[in-house]
Amino acid sequence: MTDKNAAKTEFKADEKKGLGTIIGKISGKGKLEAEIDRLSLKVAELEFALQGAKNQLEKKEVLARQAVSDRQEAEARLNQELIRTQTLSHELESIRNESQEKLEFRGIENLSPAAAQAYLSKINSFCSSSEDLLTVYLPSGTRLSDVLPEKTLGFVEEETRSLLDRLDTETGIVFFYDLHRMVSEAIIPPFPVTSSAWHLRNNFETASLEENLNSPCRLLVLVLHAGESFIGFAPDARVFDQEEFVRSSVKEKHSKGGFSQRRFERLREEDIAHHMNKVFETLDKVLEENSPIDCIIMNGDTPLIREAEKRLPLNIEIIEKPADIKVERMGREEILRTVLSSRRYLL
Repeated sequence: MTDKNAAKTEFKADEKKGLGTIIGKISGKGKLEAEIDRLSLKVAELEFALQGAKNQLEKKEVLARQAVSDRQEAEARLNQELIRTQTLSHELESIRNESQEKLEFRGIENLSPAAAQAYLSKINSFCSSSEDLLTVYLPSGTRLSDVLPEKTLGFVEEETRSLLDRLDTETGIVFFYDLHRMVSEAIIPPFPVTSSAWHLRNNFETASLEENLNSPCRLLVLVLHAGESFIGFAPDARVFDQEEFVRSSVKEKHSKGGFSQRRFERLREEDIAHHMNKVFETLDKVLEENSPIDCIIMNGDTPLIREAEKRLPLNIEIIEKPADIKVERMGREEILRTVLSSRRYLL
C-alpha cells in the first residue's frame, strides 16, 4: 500500500472513530437527561407525598388542638354539673330535713296494762283478703332498714320511716302497718323486744307483743327523787309484794347567789348523799330478800339514777322509764301501772 492509500485509510478510520465518539457522547447525554427526568419525577412525587404528609399532620394537629379544647370544655361543663349537683343535693337534704322536722305524730298516748290488752284485741281484729298487713319487731337501737328487705321497705312511706327512726327507746318497738295506710302505728312495750322479726300476712302478728305485756318476770321498781324515793318488788309484774318509801329532809334549791348559795348547795348535796345512803341500804335489803330479780325499772332524777346504776348487780336487766312519777302524789298501784304502761305512736 502506498503512502497515499495508507493516509486515506487512516483518515477514514479516524473519521469513523470521531463519529462514534460523537454518537457516544450524544447517547450518554440522553441517558443522563433521562435519569435527570426520572429523578425530577421522583423528587416531585416525594414533594407531593411530603406535602400530603404535612397536610395530614396539620389536620391532626388541628384535630388534636380541637380535642384538647373539647376536653377542657367538657371538663369545665362536668365541674359545673358537679357543683350544680352538689348544690341541688344540699338543697334537697335541707328541704328533706326541714320537712322531717315539720313531720309530727298523728297522736301519742300511754296505754295502761288494761288499755294495752284492749288495744291487742282491736289490732287482732284486723283481717285482709291479701297479705298486706305488716308487723315488725325492732329491738332497741334497730332501724326498720336493718330488718326489712329492700323491696318490702319500699312499701313503707319515707315520712313514716322518718317518724319511726325518731323513736329512741330502751325496750324497742312493735310496728303495725297496713300497706294501704289504714293502720300505721308503733307500740313501745314495757319490756325489751329481744329479737328482730317481720311478718307480711293477712293479719297482724301480736303473739310476741302479748307475751311481752304479760311477762311474769320478778320485777323491782326504783323511783329516785331527792328527799323521797320508792322501792317496790312485784314477783309476777302485776302486784307489789313489798314496797318501801324512803324519805329524808333535803333542802330545796337555793335561788340566791354568792357565798350563801354555794354553802347552801353544799349542804343540799350532803342531804341528798345522806338520802341516797338510806335508799341503798334499803335497796340492798330488798334485793337480798327477793333474789333473784329479773328486771329493774328505774325512774326519777337522772343524776340519782346514774349513781344507783353503779350500785346495782350487773346481771340484772335495767330499764330506765321516762314517765314522770311523783312518789308523794301517786299510790303504789298507780306507780306500778305507770311503769308497766306501753306508749302508742300514730305515724
